[in-house]
Amino acid sequence: MKILQAHNYYQLAGGEDIVVENEKKLLLENGHEVIRYLKHNNEINEFSLKNKLKLFDSMTWSQKTFDEVRKVLIKEKPDICHVHNFFPLISPSIYDACKKENIPVVQTLHNFRLICTNGMLLRNGKVCEDCLGKSAFNSTGKKCYRNSHTQTFAVANMIEKNKKNRVWSKNVDAYLCFTEFAKQKFIAHGIKESKLFIKPNFVECTIHEVNPTPKKDYLIYVGRLDSYKGVPLIKEIAASLPLPVKLVGEGELMEEMKGVSNVDLLGKQSHKSTMRLISEATALLFPSSCYEGMPMTILEAFAHQTPVIASNLGAMQSLIKHQHNGLLFTQGSSIELLSCINLLLTNKELSSEITRNAFKDFQEKYSKEENYQTLIKLYDSLLSSKLTN
Repeated sequence: MKILQAHNYYQLAGGEDIVVENEKKLLLENGHEVIRYLKHNNEINEFSLKNKLKLFDSMTWSQKTFDEVRKVLIKEKPDICHVHNFFPLISPSIYDACKKENIPVVQTLHNFRLICTNGMLLRNGKVCEDCLGKSAFNSTGKKCYRNSHTQTFAVANMIEKNKKNRVWSKNVDAYLCFTEFAKQKFIAHGIKESKLFIKPNFVECTIHEVNPTPKKDYLIYVGRLDSYKGVPLIKEIAASLPLPVKLVGEGELMEEMKGVSNVDLLGKQSHKSTMRLISEATALLFPSSCYEGMPMTILEAFAHQTPVIASNLGAMQSLIKHQHNGLLFTQGSSIELLSCINLLLTNKELSSEITRNAFKDFQEKYSKEENYQTLIKLYDSLLSSKLTN
């Protein structure tokens, strides 16, 4: 099978980019051919003022993308087009190009961009569902995208114009959600349930159940050092912790976290180094204040048999069952977070049970083998429908 993989990279690398690379590798390993249509937001830095202004319209529908993708489709004749992030340079015009050439389209919903202008269902550091099932134009006055009326309006226009033209409902054959939680949000917003499928992310892991990595006396946080990720909560409790916290990542709170007692600020690390740090940690802290998509660090902790303590929101609630394969605390509660940490440190039997169950979940739900079977089953189903129509 030949797959056209389309993705718009962000200026700051994130989990989506890792997922795209992992999925490409997975398909190649299983004998498929992958061709790619890629854009990178760094291109915007080279735009003239005129082209930057044009972006307000082209993010809704790009003629350039439509023409380029059609040429690729005509030349390469892929069986499936799998879109990851189309925003802002690719645009939904990629769907039209595929429909023109009768190529089935799969769209992975890495975030909530079809509902929310900032893609996170988050405003002022708190969960916001004001546009769920309503118009994205509601966000314009709140400056939800980049704190700008103009840019928020442009994104809202992209969402609403394509909704009005039934692009989301007619031109995408299947949407992939990471969790049941996300699936229900999109159903509530009006996406047909018959087009929504659950396919979690996966991680590769060579760790064996009989030989887990020995743990060291530290807690770890991996991710952006931003307020919405719950980093201020770590700062609040750090001095009260019996173990130091290692912070891996960069972000707006980098300077603020320097010199905080009991915090070891490691900055950006290589993937290999990050995996070693996760595997050796006593526990992974995930105090995010937003719903998230499918946190790779939680799956990586599962795979490396490191207990996870996370806020009880969105994807985290889908991934973690309290005191079964992890611990959940009320988002923003320093008292509950401290209580969870102390429970994990003092109850070794519970800690062992949590890691066993989390590793079992990794094997059964989040391994690359399981992920491939889910993905290829969907591809085959779409191709069968194409042949019968």
